[in-house]
Amino acid sequence: MATRTDVENFLEKLRSDLDRQLVDIPTLPDISVQALFIVQDDNSTIADLVNLISRDTALASRLVRQANSPAYRGLHRCSTIHSAVTRLGMERVRQVVLTHSMKEVFQTGNEAIRERMEQLWAHSLEVAVLSYLLARRQRHLDADIALLAGLVHDIGAVPILRRAEKVEVIYQDPRAVQAAIDAAHVAMGRAMLKSWNFDPEIVRAVGDHEKIRQDPGAHEPVSYTDILQAANIESYGGTRHRLATVDRSEVPAFRRLTGDPDRLTLDWDTDETGLNHVNQIFE
Repeated sequence: MATRTDVENFLEKLRSDLDRQLVDIPTLPDISVQALFIVQDDNSTIADLVNLISRDTALASRLVRQANSPAYRGLHRCSTIHSAVTRLGMERVRQVVLTHSMKEVFQTGNEAIRERMEQLWAHSLEVAVLSYLLARRQRHLDADIALLAGLVHDIGAVPILRRAEKVEVIYQDPRAVQAAIDAAHVAMGRAMLKSWNFDPEIVRAVGDHEKIRQDPGAHEPVSYTDILQAANIESYGGTRHRLATVDRSEVPAFRRLTGDPDRLTLDWDTDETGLNHVNQIFE
């Protein structure tokens, strides 16, 4: 069993390596990186994006399926990648590409941490779905951005797990692994998303999603941070996680989302249309 000193030494080395950019940050799949460059390059065209997507049959099928979903369906059915990209738009396609390929980041060949990685992915999916549904109620927010933010909100745990697998005294003690994740995953996640050149709004929300007591004030509109905080807490309902028993009346995000300090339920499951949309994204 790892001691407190073992965990502190592990974290000190991790933070030092992060400051010196020596942490092995997982890379995005090639298709995601290329999609990011294409969308951010003013000289790029829809044809450039279509050529990239055509290399991945599964991704191409997903894009066409989403373009024909009730959320985006037009008068005519999309049957080609080009028509799907045209209907969805380059920025939305970028979100789909990132969502589609993100699972690869959560893969590992090490049996010792595979179960933890699978649990992390399952939790990330749940928070992504909840974030999407909650953001749909906010006209000034983009539900697809909220979904991606939910999907990567705990991404910083990935390099911590990969580092832990190399330190036997840590990975053999589940409590030590969790202590390390709790202490460092937010800072690690923020560093990863910056290195991947993610939208600043997503980086900010991920960096603040554990600050559940912060209150930006009534004058500030609901933000992606509010969405992530509420979705993360909601996802732990009925579990033994520390956030499962948090007093929601003391979490400003719930009051800001419901607009009523006495109503702390999010009622996300009443959005049947949104549930259908998000199921199509991940099917």
